[in-house]
Amino acid sequence: MPVPERVAKWVSQNYPRPVIDAEWLSDCCDWVSSTYNTSPSTHFHDFITHVEAQLLQSNLEDSTVPGTGLNAELVRIEERPLPRRPRGRGSKPSSRATRKPKGQPRQKETTGSVPLLVEIRSITEIAHSAFSLVNIHQTRLDRADLGLAVETQDRQEQGQQDEDQGPIPRFPRGMLRFELSDGHTLFQAIEYRSIPELVLGETPLGFKVCFFCTVYRLFRVPRHPYPVTHAPRCL
Repeated sequence: MPVPERVAKWVSQNYPRPVIDAEWLSDCCDWVSSTYNTSPSTHFHDFITHVEAQLLQSNLEDSTVPGTGLNAELVRIEERPLPRRPRGRGSKPSSRATRKPKGQPRQKETTGSVPLLVEIRSITEIAHSAFSLVNIHQTRLDRADLGLAVETQDRQEQGQQDEDQGPIPRFPRGMLRFELSDGHTLFQAIEYRSIPELVLGETPLGFKVCFFCTVYRLFRVPRHPYPVTHAPRCL
């Protein structure tokens, strides 16, 4: 059946970018109607709650329209060589000519005034050493092999601990780096401020986030843009 107008309007207002695929939304509405025996005309709140749940559990690659999310050009790394140094007999390498032109290494852009829906593809803690993270990860695996589940929030609040092993260690929290996707474009992001709802080892991959952001567009500058015999001094 075609997507009910009220449902389509609600989805476009709450999740404008990327655009939700009309065919996927139509199939989703059919599934919700048949599974929960409900209609948007009589129980709109319940109906749209189920639709939203399916959207947030979906793979955005299947449920969104390509090219309607993040502009892929914002995350493309361009090759921008430095200007070539004039060559001549007796000329010496100039440290001034080797400096990166101002404004080229990165360019500040924004995703615009419309919120962007993305899903988390990977999470990495970058404020602590890989060694400590690996040790904690191995401890968590060992404890899981012993049949010890991660403590629930209630147990943490009550301060209950396992008599022999103690509580399962949590990963340290400093700054998280993410690989995000709007379903069709992958890009890297880091926290500007700590987001308590996102926790390494607990937040599942595929978790959806809706946000505004600033994108720094990177430009790769060759390390040795000149012949090796005239290679500039590293600064």
